[in-house]
Amino acid sequence: MNAIDELKTISGKKHVVTSIEYDCPSEEKEDEVFETVRGILKHHLDEVAKITYDLESEGKVKVEVTQNL
Repeated sequence: MNAIDELKTISGKKHVVTSIEYDCPSEEKEDEVFETVRGILKHHLDEVAKITYDLESEGKVKVEVTQNL
């Protein structure tokens, strides 16, 4: 069992926050990330407490997902 799995075994309400930063050299890549986020909202909304999509700087996109456990 890894460290994250050990933490998940503690009883009580909890959230898992995942942050991913993408290097997007083109608008097409930014669109791909955005469409994936839209798909998550469409198909997995009940699993997500919060999701953010940020264009950080030229060619950088940050997605952060908070899940209820």
